[in-house]
Amino acid sequence: MYTAIIVAAGSGTRTELGYNKVFYEVKGKSILSYCVENFLHDPDFSEIIVVHAKEELERMKTILKDPQIIFVEGGANRQASVYNGLKAVTNAVVFIHDGARPNIKKEYLEKLKSHLCDTKAMTLAIQSKDTVKIVQNNMITADIPRSQAYLLQTPQVFLTEAIREAHEALKNISIPLTDDTSIFQKHFSKGVMIVEGDEENIKVTTKFDLMILEDLL
Repeated sequence: MYTAIIVAAGSGTRTELGYNKVFYEVKGKSILSYCVENFLHDPDFSEIIVVHAKEELERMKTILKDPQIIFVEGGANRQASVYNGLKAVTNAVVFIHDGARPNIKKEYLEKLKSHLCDTKAMTLAIQSKDTVKIVQNNMITADIPRSQAYLLQTPQVFLTEAIREAHEALKNISIPLTDDTSIFQKHFSKGVMIVEGDEENIKVTTKFDLMILEDLL
């Protein structure tokens, strides 16, 4: 059995909603509800942990009423929030997923599960269709071969013991680490397996993403 950590303690500033984007409703249901239900409906997940901002707990509980859900208060940033969630995990494998990424399909969860014997760490990702450059002070300074440029998605999947150790070791680091594969790699100096993802597994970040989501869900 597996654990899902749903990271939902963000503010949604770039969507200009004025509130946490996970509460935005599409067709009468919140983004967070869609997200959590993908795991609730999968019998392989015995534990679903929702990481929330302290002031939003009661609102979370009004829309997420399944007794299987465990609520954990988040931290000062995403890294701290995930670490708080990891401390509550009891299963050997954990899927860490963005609360603002509601369109994860079952077939991609199954693809991730199929590789659990191959690696301690993996993530969904899609190859970039665009040319990607390194830019400093508004000037291009280096190329990234497009064949090597991937856009990471979630869930990101780990052996719980390993990713918890990495978070513990790096919890006070000042370098910004924006996802859990970075934390794993920084601590263990090991690669993370890429599993082909889905273009429709979008993360809501801007107003435009909200428009796309209306068509996808």
